[in-house]
Amino acid sequence: MSKKLRGIILGLAVITATTAFVGCGAADNKTEGEGTTQTEQSSEFKEVSYTYDDGKEKVDVKVTKAPKKAVTLSQFMTEMLLALDLGDRMVGTALLDNPILPEFKEAYDKIPVLEMTEGHNISKEAFTALEPDFVSGWEMSITNETTGTPSELVKEGVVPFVAKSLDGSSTVETVYEDIASLGDIFGVPDKADEVIKKMKDEISKIQESLKSVKEEDKVKVMVYDSGEKEAMVVGAGLPNNLINLAGGKNIYGDLKKSYEMVSFESIVEKNPDVILVTDFLAGDPVEKKIEFLKNNSALKDVNAIKNNNIHVVALADLSPGVRNSKVISEMNKIFYK
Repeated sequence: MSKKLRGIILGLAVITATTAFVGCGAADNKTEGEGTTQTEQSSEFKEVSYTYDDGKEKVDVKVTKAPKKAVTLSQFMTEMLLALDLGDRMVGTALLDNPILPEFKEAYDKIPVLEMTEGHNISKEAFTALEPDFVSGWEMSITNETTGTPSELVKEGVVPFVAKSLDGSSTVETVYEDIASLGDIFGVPDKADEVIKKMKDEISKIQESLKSVKEEDKVKVMVYDSGEKEAMVVGAGLPNNLINLAGGKNIYGDLKKSYEMVSFESIVEKNPDVILVTDFLAGDPVEKKIEFLKNNSALKDVNAIKNNNIHVVALADLSPGVRNSKVISEMNKIFYK
């Protein structure tokens, strides 16, 4: 894992983005961006206000009209907007963790992909040239070097937004809040409700199937991201909640951050039944990581290793977004074959 990407992931636990939405006033029924097709905008759009807080500065944001030219600097935000049928209001995107979901590929292929510079940054000049009016993604991607600071963006009429579900205490309920917030910002609240309902329905089916599973019988799970001297594993936050909703028990669920480094000795002591290995484009091949775990003599007596119960999970699936209900279902099948 690159130093920058590791910094982004480890930063998940300290990200805050408080949103308080207030409504008044109606926007135009239609918006049109350069080089895009005309899109119907909900007549229910109301002015949106919230406080952007990245831990360094707090900025009051007021959205008086639905954005026309959005830039997304994370895969989860890209797919959230595409799920809301906002592809023709997106003028740039970057930072894919995994291949885009098939149902969004046609729309995604029409969006310019911003070239990455050193350290997984984008060019500030390229960003500015797009003349965006909305930007969101990883909190660490919205900086003076890449987009301008949040306060600068607001002064220039650009709406900065960071998902609340990146916080270390978030759950899938927080993801629903973020989707609803985006629905309000872009004037498509009904579509946001539709996306949320679909996710809730899929998750409720899993919860129904788990009613007969006792707490003491739940599968012990570890998510391994990377590391050979120590292991980077999933701790608190949304990924932990997804494991719980799938019927698993995260052996590192008591950690304070979403991703933390632990010793291999502690893995042996906690003895997971299942190991999930994250797969992402910027990291080592997932096959290499699995091979390392299997050949690590310190882990030879761990149940998951002995029983070859090692599986792959996409990093994008564990990030906040529309993939979350799908990965809960997939993990549930792994835990209870």
